[in-house]
Amino acid sequence: MPDDLRSLVQDVPLVTDRVLLELANSMVVAEDLTKFRREQTISRTLLARIIGRERQRELLTTQALIDGQHSLVTWATELSGHVQISDLALSRVADCVGETRRQLELVSGRASAQLTALADVVAQVAEACEERFVCVEDRLSALERQQTTTALRLEAEEGFELSVGRWSAGQSYARLPWPLQVILLAMEVAAGPAGTYSFLAGRDKVSERLVNTILTTPRPGAPQGRFTIAELIDEACNTTPPDQLQLVAEILGSGLEPSLTQPASPLIAVAATAVELWTLPGAARPPHPAETAHALVHRRHGQWTSRTSNPRHFVERVVAEQAAAARTLRERLDTGVMMRQRRQGDPNPAGAQQAPTTPLLP
Repeated sequence: MPDDLRSLVQDVPLVTDRVLLELANSMVVAEDLTKFRREQTISRTLLARIIGRERQRELLTTQALIDGQHSLVTWATELSGHVQISDLALSRVADCVGETRRQLELVSGRASAQLTALADVVAQVAEACEERFVCVEDRLSALERQQTTTALRLEAEEGFELSVGRWSAGQSYARLPWPLQVILLAMEVAAGPAGTYSFLAGRDKVSERLVNTILTTPRPGAPQGRFTIAELIDEACNTTPPDQLQLVAEILGSGLEPSLTQPASPLIAVAATAVELWTLPGAARPPHPAETAHALVHRRHGQWTSRTSNPRHFVERVVAEQAAAARTLRERLDTGVMMRQRRQGDPNPAGAQQAPTTPLLP
């Protein structure tokens, strides 16, 4: 204790009581300030959390002041035996300290309850936001799929109309006989956007439209009744210029490695083999290439096709076989892509695109 304070205590003994009471009073003031800061509404607490951390530092500073004053009062009480402090003053201070402690515990309990309520509100808000975000993401994904489907559908329709329109106007395959025109047109549509859309949609309505378009479009040399398929193909090849016939044979896979050719199908395989045989020099060419092709296809692939047909059945078979071959090729390509992505460690291989749900080429 400083000498001047010691001298004052000797002159006025009650000074020590006042000093101790002053310490207790300052502690009550600090406790009231802390209580005011803590007893705020949830909204104000949220605002305090948003506007920065300085608010938290102020509360911690005030609490530290209270703790320090508690310690100081304890220290002063312990030293009371060394100074002139009355029992009455000590009792008053002890009562004040006890009441302050009870108030602090009450405020602390309220603050804890408010924080618990605040945490519940924040959790509910977060859960509601998460549900909204998931809903928005789902709707956005659905919208993107719909846009992709619409774009594919429009592209398929445009591709189909372009291919069929050019053929109907005599701008494509015009120099070829009717059977070869049908085979190449069906192959073009199946390999184009319309075939891609049909593959992704998982259903095929384009083939029926193509069949009807071919049958209703007049073409020179188109058969009217029943015919023998071998004779129809041989006659068509016999009237085709050699350079055009060679081009058709190459388009149908002549000279390609087996891994690059399209899957074998009965009627298309017979036609492709017959055209390839017709491109051979006269001495190497069999007398009836289409009949020979028919036997070769049966021997190589175990496939057999009827010898006679009519225009509708012929066109339907050609269109169906070309569509099936294109679909098989796309499935193989998708499988190859997925396998490569898995080998490269891609956790989400793209694979086949999701099938559109919009009706195909209505």
